[in-house]
Amino acid sequence: MKIIRNSKIRLAALAAGLLLPAFGCSGAKPAATVEAAAPVQVQTVRVQSEKVRRTLDLVGTLEGQHEVTVSSEVSGRVIAIHADLGDRVKQGQPLVDIDTKEFVLAIDRQQAALMQVLASLGMAGENDPVPAPEQTSAVRRASADLSDARIAFDRAKALLDKGVVARQVYDSAEARLKASEAAYSSALENVRNQSAQVDNLRAQLALARKKLADTVVRAPFEGTVRARMVEIGQYIKEQGPVVSITTMNPLKLRASIPEQWFPYVGIGAPVELVVEAYDEIFPGKVARVARAIDPQSRTFAIEAEVSNVGEKLRPGLFARVVLTSSRTDDILRVPAAAVISYYGVQKIYTVENGQIREQVVKLGDRFGDVIEVTGGLTTGALIATTELTKIHQGSRVEIKKEN
Repeated sequence: MKIIRNSKIRLAALAAGLLLPAFGCSGAKPAATVEAAAPVQVQTVRVQSEKVRRTLDLVGTLEGQHEVTVSSEVSGRVIAIHADLGDRVKQGQPLVDIDTKEFVLAIDRQQAALMQVLASLGMAGENDPVPAPEQTSAVRRASADLSDARIAFDRAKALLDKGVVARQVYDSAEARLKASEAAYSSALENVRNQSAQVDNLRAQLALARKKLADTVVRAPFEGTVRARMVEIGQYIKEQGPVVSITTMNPLKLRASIPEQWFPYVGIGAPVELVVEAYDEIFPGKVARVARAIDPQSRTFAIEAEVSNVGEKLRPGLFARVVLTSSRTDDILRVPAAAVISYYGVQKIYTVENGQIREQVVKLGDRFGDVIEVTGGLTTGALIATTELTKIHQGSRVEIKKEN
């Protein structure tokens, strides 16, 4: 029993020796703590207010400065086609020929009717001036008969007064005078009617000749054939479409602008447009501005003139347009790279006393590599532009000096 008790005493002493280092020295220091993270070096930009001219992003369609569908002014059968799709044409160049037989016969008929009336007036040339009625043979003959009847009447009246002739002779002379006066008036009226008929027949003859000339459909201006609507042998009616022609340089751009921009868009405003076919910008200027607002869309229309010297552009192309307005605003702009989007929220990191502060902001227009901030930021704020993935609210930072 003594041996067992002594063994227990030794075990107790050993346990006490092991626990002594932990509890025996109350003044011992704790283990070293982890050092604080080093500040992140970032580059910064100070936000300044600046004046900018507002621009508008638009879409529009390019058209020829002059576009027209040329129609036939006469009816007839197409006998020749001189211009086809894509051909360049000069002003007055023949496009389509129509059969002329009926129109030649119409001219002959009108010419014959005119010459018949001219002959009755004693005229030989188609374009001779119509003489005065008193100079025509019919009126001169009637005038001579009237003079003779008047002389005979005066003689019979004088003899009747002297009692030399019977009353019957006087009455006969008077009747002849009245008949001669009526014949003279009728001759004058007939000549005047024939003169008017000459004018009418000349007009009809000129119209017939015009219709003959219209059998050749010509280009109204220099341009390019955009479409052909007829075939050889086809019978076309008056005002039937024949060929569509458009000009290529300059082109015009049609677009619509929201009504609130009406005071800030005028003639001469610069535009820049791009099309899917080319990786380049084409400049132009506003040439026309509508002075009425469309009540349905609440927009107003503009037309911009775009130079197309090399004819790279084509009528009908869809274009994206940037129009520079006359409106000038004071705005805050920051590098677009400094803006962080997270689940639809835009934030910017500002630097205050070496620490990061998250600022929720509202954005406006973008200008290349910079973007407008319309809310959440003040002039003079210092914002971080680099190491944005390494910092967050409360991060310690140092401003990196540029070499």
